[in-house]
Amino acid sequence: MLRVSLLGNLGADPELRYSQKGSPMVSFRVAVNQVRTGPDGERQENTEWFRVRVMGRQTEFAQRLTKGTRVYVAGRLDISHYQSRDGEARVGFDVFADELQNVSARTATLDESDPEAIPAATAAPAGAAANGTRARARADAESSDLEDLPF
Repeated sequence: MLRVSLLGNLGADPELRYSQKGSPMVSFRVAVNQVRTGPDGERQENTEWFRVRVMGRQTEFAQRLTKGTRVYVAGRLDISHYQSRDGEARVGFDVFADELQNVSARTATLDESDPEAIPAATAAPAGAAANGTRARARADAESSDLEDLPF
């Protein structure tokens, strides 16, 4: 089995389809850019396209991605050989994703009333709100003590 990890951008919005058994499957294409220095010292850029298929519990997450989103994909690589309509030999790369993560920088403002809009790294665990309030009160008390210093 071939395993692969990709870091690239979605070429179009994901498409939702259903398998013959009725299971949801999301598919999209990811462009992976490679930059190398050639033997002549010039910069060479190459883009490879991968078809990614997501099944199971991550299909809902994958449907919310949009064109241009930077993603990390890890999964099983399936390489197919076929002929184009012109009769040229082509190679296709299909990745059946086990792991999918959005790694794009957040540019939109967050709506704090929507718990899904808060990134996992900044979301506070249950019960942490009270601890955060105590920490702010402690910091405010310390800063007011500093204001009374004679120097």
